Amino acid sequence: MLSRAVTLSRVSAQPCVALQFTRNYPARGTKPKPRLLWDERHLEEITGGEYTHQPLRVNRLGGRDPDTGRKVNQHIGGGVKFDYFMVDFHRRGPTDSEATYDERVLEVRRDANRSSHIALVAGSKGKRWILATENMHAGQIIKTSGYIPPNPVIGIEGNAYPLGALGVGTLVNCIERFPTTDSDVFVIAAGMAGVVVRHQGNFVVVRLPHKHEFSMHNTCMATVGRLSHAEFHDKIFGSANMHRRFGYKMSSGLYHKKDGYCGRKIRPLPPTRVLDKPEEEEPPCQQFTFTKRQLGHHFGTAATHPLVTQTVFRF
Repeated sequence: MLSRAVTLSRVSAQPCVALQFTRNYPARGTKPKPRLLWDERHLEEITGGEYTHQPLRVNRLGGRDPDTGRKVNQHIGGGVKFDYFMVDFHRRGPTDSEATYDERVLEVRRDANRSSHIALVAGSKGKRWILATENMHAGQIIKTSGYIPPNPVIGIEGNAYPLGALGVGTLVNCIERFPTTDSDVFVIAAGMAGVVVRHQGNFVVVRLPHKHEFSMHNTCMATVGRLSHAEFHDKIFGSANMHRRFGYKMSSGLYHKKDGYCGRKIRPLPPTRVLDKPEEEEPPCQQFTFTKRQLGHHFGTAATHPLVTQTVFRF
């Protein structure tokens, strides 16, 4: 990103414009590139915007932008066409003190589209897929409660509670960013878990696996426990072709990652980030096409006679 500072000066009778360019580097810790594994619009089209636990065949993007078709993520592509299972990340339960929503775990299986295992649970409202914790097994009864007691409770692994109902030191996963059913969810990778650090009024501070702390509303739902399939990060594929089978595209070898030969800089962690309200949606992307005459900006009131002294630019 370049920013220009324009200064005007007069040398004798000839105008002079000096342009000064400064280089502004992007902020440290920028967001990674989107994975773009499957087409979300095609998923909404075949499901009608409703949830289903049936296996689906969704168009795979392979790291390409769905609008432009350009390659965005170079390390995603290829792979066997696995079935897609919709996972329900938001668990809701009654807000009464003694009432809970109970579900039975029917099956725990590996999901080729995610790192952690998924579990098929069934309750009075139907079946759905959720992310399985490390000790979840078929036949288990899991409960969901939306009640926040005056004193924190000891959470049971696999059960879902509001953050305000859990005690300090509880391991949690699938943490809602905001107390809505359409918000993003933290901690969904295999073997990961966040920790409840402290309570601050109507907010609860949670330390995520990357050690950053976020302050979220106490009504945000979370599942107790650590996610399953922790050995996923130590898996040995054995060959590049096996990587491609799982949808990982190898690098060309031209660009190499930093090997730490020159050391690394230890930076302090950022302050606790408060998530009090959802962020506003970005305006839609718009494209404009300009002619050479419009890009030249030498027409209308800005037009000058060719005999007039030209402006001198100094860089």
